[in-house]
Parts: sequence; C-alpha cells; structure tokens
Amino acid sequence: MKVKVARRSVQLLAFSLLFLPLVWPANWMWFGTYLSSQAIGMALTDPLAAIEVMLAGKMIWWPLIGSMLPLLIATLLFGRVFCSWICPLNTVFELAAGIRAPRVCRNRNGWLPYQILALFLLAALLTNLPLFTMLSPIGILSRTVALGVGLELLFVVALIALEWLYDRKAWCRNVCPVGALYGLLGKWRLVSIGIDHSNCLSCHKCRNACTMQVDVGNHRSLDQLTCTNCGDCVDACAAKAVYFTWKNKQKGGVVQRESVDGGKR
Repeated sequence: MKVKVARRSVQLLAFSLLFLPLVWPANWMWFGTYLSSQAIGMALTDPLAAIEVMLAGKMIWWPLIGSMLPLLIATLLFGRVFCSWICPLNTVFELAAGIRAPRVCRNRNGWLPYQILALFLLAALLTNLPLFTMLSPIGILSRTVALGVGLELLFVVALIALEWLYDRKAWCRNVCPVGALYGLLGKWRLVSIGIDHSNCLSCHKCRNACTMQVDVGNHRSLDQLTCTNCGDCVDACAAKAVYFTWKNKQKGGVVQRESVDGGKR
C-alpha cells in the first residue's frame, strides 16, 4: 500500500475530529481544539501552546507538561509527523494543491522558522501573552468549526491563496513555528528516511516529490529538521531505494540503514 493512502486516511480521520463534537456531543471521546483538547479522558496540549502559556505566566505547570507528553513521545519516536499526518492546515493545503497544482519553487528560507519560534517565545515571556497561540491558523480553523466564521478566518484564507497561487507549503516550510518546534524535538527521532545507495538511480524523483524541499539522503541538520516523514519520497522511488528506517548505522562513510521491517527494500 502506498504511504500516501495511509497518510490520507489518518489525515481525514484527524480532520473529522474537528466536527465530532458537533454531530456527537460525547465529551468523553473528543472535546477541544488542536491546541488543547481531551481525547478519551486524556488531556492533550500542543507543545508550543503549552510552552508559551508557561512563559507568559512565569510558571511551571506540571499538569500542562503532562498533557504535552503524548505528543512529545510521538515526536521523539516518529519525528515531525504532526505536520504531515495530523495538522488540519496541512490537510487543507494539500486539498487546495489537488485542485490546482501550484508551481513549486526550489527555495527555502533556511533557519527563519526557528528564528520566528524564538521571537514568539521571547514575546510570550516579555508580554505575558501566548501571542502565537492566539494567532495560530491551526487554532483559527478549530475555533471556526466550534464557534462559527469570524474575521480571523481571512488569515487562513490568505495562506490557502498563497499555497494555491504561488508555492506549495510556503507557510509550513518558511514560517510555521509549530513545525519548527516539532522539527527540533524530532531531530533524533527513531524512525526516519533512509536510502539504499546500491539501488539508487540518482533520478532525484524522491527529492522532486518532497513539498518541504528536503534533499533526501542529505543528512545536514536543516534537512533533518525539515523532514516530516510524510513518505512522498518513498512512494516516488520506483527502485524502492527510499524507505523508512530505524536508527542510522554509519559504515565506511556511507549511510547504511536497517529498514523498519528488518531488511533492505
């Protein structure tokens, strides 16, 4: 089965959670937004939202830290998968791209998302306000479903227009501090992308398939931080040389990896 089929299924399931309280008001199952919610009685909080709130309040709140743990553990295991498998904004972006495939520019503003992340964290500390949490397009989408359409939705519409008319994943790749934080947390993830160089055709189809513009197989820090483990590069490789792997093994200067299923693909 293609990775994208599995990912689309997870995306649609995650997106449908936004509407679940409207059609089935069973609060024990799911209640809240993607910034703060309860799932089957378990409190869940977006790590950036939690950190901003604690910085703004100048306090350490252990229940809030505990509500971050499920997402932190998932990120340490699988990396920045929230961005590609769960995030409702990314789902909307990909639906928009399916209507009219936009031009993909091979550019990326390097460390800018991480600088923006640092600025918002500093702003929370200085202003006593979780500013990005208040402005987050993910939060806006969640509030729109729960509370109705407001003027703030225009911000999301502008981002979708940017995605549709100009460049795929422009927000995710060049701005989003949520993704930047997940990238930092998932840098040393257990599951990542590997290449069997003996089967690689050097056709660059994997690289061209990546909407985050990661140079697949390049182990520079920025590429490792940016990769969302979406699996598009895996699907694009006709030679089956690109695959999900457990931990790196370095041998003779060439990256050798073990596949998740225990063997080479």
